[in-house]
Amino acid sequence: MIYAWILSAIFVYPAYCVFGPSMWLKNFFLGYIAWYATLDRKTASSGKRFARWSRRLPFWRILAEYFPVRLHVSAKLDPSGNYLFGYHPHGVIGVGALLTFATEATGFYEAFPGLDLRLLTLSMNFKFPFTREVLMGLGINSVTKSSVETNLTRAPGASVAIVIGGASEALDARPGWATLTLARRKGFVKMALRTGASLVPVFAFGENDIFEQVENPEGGRLRNFQMYIKQLIGITPPAFYGRSLSRGMWRRIFGRKGVLPKREPIEVVVGNPIAVPKVVDPSNEIIDKYHALYTESLKELYELHRRQFHRLNRGGSSDDLLSDLLTRQGKLQNMQFK
Repeated sequence: MIYAWILSAIFVYPAYCVFGPSMWLKNFFLGYIAWYATLDRKTASSGKRFARWSRRLPFWRILAEYFPVRLHVSAKLDPSGNYLFGYHPHGVIGVGALLTFATEATGFYEAFPGLDLRLLTLSMNFKFPFTREVLMGLGINSVTKSSVETNLTRAPGASVAIVIGGASEALDARPGWATLTLARRKGFVKMALRTGASLVPVFAFGENDIFEQVENPEGGRLRNFQMYIKQLIGITPPAFYGRSLSRGMWRRIFGRKGVLPKREPIEVVVGNPIAVPKVVDPSNEIIDKYHALYTESLKELYELHRRQFHRLNRGGSSDDLLSDLLTRQGKLQNMQFK
């Protein structure tokens, strides 16, 4: 359903509206494009047009049970505070982030009553007609600086969730590994300091296990092409594959490989909050300080739960798991940071 909706909203619906037989539909569609490109372009950064009921649809719970996706909480959060949740790793699609922060399928609002959270994603996603309305209805907003600041200061309890590694990290998503793009990502810490929002690390064990990805080493032709596309439109095209249906033409042609995600548990673990002071114009030193605190907290969260949830240990000693933590080329047994 998700694949069909995205492909239809991006290609089929616009093509039908523009080239179809109905002139009034064409005029409506062009008027809609002009409206959201001018008068409505800031709505995706405001936290508005949120339809809470859309997060309660039974479809989301069914989807969460497929893997399943489960939420684990380390500490209660004061509903009068503001929080910036950092989600790791991105995975190919970010299924755990979607189901945890943009739906009620995993019980997030039962675990953290009083929070009013917006999941933030690439601005490019709000340029597609119709799709943008669905995203905003689910409470998904743009990940621009103005959006982060607006959504963290709307009211007590207003919070955001950001998949820190973003599109670049998606290219490193493969089973048994968690290659996190974090060492140079410090903008989220700066925004937390500017708003006084507490930082909350989140690690999803199994996020990278639901899809395989074609080998794309850095410097290779495929990776260079993917990075070119990312620079061009802001979105990376991972060459991924999962499982197929149990029967049908696709199964007969391609065997077990397909576009459906594999049924692997995704355990989303929310760590303890890191209190952050409000600093209107934070210096590089204070940004580095809280970035280091966040990284250390994420590292501890991973270490605390990896024996319970990390099922794929592929060779080597676990003593080397978190060595060379912040080096660009540091290779870890199941986890590495960039």
